[in-house]
Parts: sequence; structure tokens; C-alpha cells
Amino acid sequence: MDYVLPNELVDGMIAAGGKKAHVSTKNLLLRGFYSGSVLGLALCLALTIMHQTGIPWIGSFIFPFGFASIVLFGMELVTGNFALLPMAVWAGKTTWGKTLRNWVWVWIGNFLGTGLVGILFAISLTSGGTADLAAGTGDWVAVANKIIGLNKANVIVKYQNLGVLGFFLAFLRGLIANWLVCLGVTLALVSKSVPGKILACWLPITAFQALGMEHIVVNMFLHTTGPLLGSGVSFAQIAFWNYLPVTLGNIVGGMVFIGMLFYSTHRTPMSNVLPPQHDDRLERELAAELGAR
Repeated sequence: MDYVLPNELVDGMIAAGGKKAHVSTKNLLLRGFYSGSVLGLALCLALTIMHQTGIPWIGSFIFPFGFASIVLFGMELVTGNFALLPMAVWAGKTTWGKTLRNWVWVWIGNFLGTGLVGILFAISLTSGGTADLAAGTGDWVAVANKIIGLNKANVIVKYQNLGVLGFFLAFLRGLIANWLVCLGVTLALVSKSVPGKILACWLPITAFQALGMEHIVVNMFLHTTGPLLGSGVSFAQIAFWNYLPVTLGNIVGGMVFIGMLFYSTHRTPMSNVLPPQHDDRLERELAAELGAR
């Protein structure tokens, strides 16, 4: 077969979550750094294509190449770990303490990766600070102004100005975003071929981007680069009105709507639906593929 059956998929996800809980801090930071940096690059490419074509959905369609590389290279993305590690906890493979340790270090690694790319692009888009973003023209200036606009809109206009409702909306959009992202990652794991993995994850990732939902790692790039370009939005505003509710929403979206759902329905063997045999080799392959080395 060129695909993985659901019960074997869940066994592999559990094994991967258990092993991820024991990955060294160094590797969590390095793999998290890669994931954050590549998503920052992917977002800049998407924004540039949106500007050049005038067709937003084309940028959204190109954006998932960053996620596909994370899946194929076995890197660490905190939003995917929001689904995997709780599954390992429920199966008795790790503890909540080790899960939180993983989440914190990967979050930091993702932030450092997006931060570096944000600094590099802030320098590049403004030609080392010499470009006049208010009066300038060209693709670079347009992308810089788009980032500034999104930074202001996705912190102040959409959330801070609405108070408690805004905080809830950021949480809700974070939930939906990571539901789709974790669905994309899980779909990629069902296929055994590289083309199958890429195609399977592409549409859910495109969907979250096109729908304008909130993904914490993508937001790390956006809300680091915006202030560097002169948006005037403070880190305190970003942390409270975006990072906090979006992270909480991403946790619920991944843990409940992918992790808990898949664990609850496929963890118990169903002999009348699926073959009863357990493929230990496949479980090890899935665990390795998810970056649990």
C-alpha cells in the first residue's frame, strides 16, 4: 500500500510525540529555528506574489512550500507539537512536564528563526534603511508597507480595539488555523511517497492562509518585522493581543480537534473496520519521519 492506515498512523504519532519529549534542548532550538525561518521566507514570498499578480489566492497557494519542507526534513514546529505530545501523554509515553518543556523551547526556537528573517528582510526591503516607505515605489516598498499594514490590523484594529471580543476572536482564529495546519501535517503522514506528502498537506495550509486565520509562528515573523519597519506597534500590544490568544487557540485547535479526536477514535483497535495486526516497523518509520530522532 502507498498509504498508512489510520490506526497505524495514530500509533506512529504517539511514538513520535513520546520521542519528541526527550529531544535535547539544542536540537529543539535548532529545528525550531529552521521552521521559524523558513515560514518567514515563505510568507515574504507569498506577499510579494500577491503584490505582483494582484491575486491574493495565488500567494496563499504558494505559501505551503515552507510547511512541506518542515514535514519532509523532520523539523520542529510548535503548532504541530501541540497535537503530537498530548497524544503521547494520554498513551503514557511521556508527561505533561516534558510536554511543556518541548513546547517552550520549540516556541523560542521558532521565534528566533522568524526574528532573524524579520531583521534581514527589514534591512533588505528598506535598502538598509534608505528607502522612503511613505513615498517610495516598487515591489520591496509595497511588501514592506503590506507587512506594516498587517501588523497594525492584526494587533490593534482587529483585536485591541474590540477589547474582550477581540481577544476571543484572536483565540478563535488561532484555533481554526491550527486545526487546518495539523490536518495538513496528518494528511502528509498518511502518504508514503514524497509527492503524496506534499500534495496532501498543501490544501489545508493554503486554506488557513487564504481564510486569514492566525498561526503563531507565521505571526512571529509578521509582528517582528512590522515594528522594525516602523509600524509603531509595541511588543506589549503584540504579546497580549496576538501572541497570547493565538498561542492558546493553536493549542486547542491542535490538541483537541486533531490529537484528541484521532486518539479517541483510532487508538482502540476496531477489528471490524481495520486489520488487527500491528506494524512495529511502520510505527518506527512514522516516528522518525516526524523528526523524533
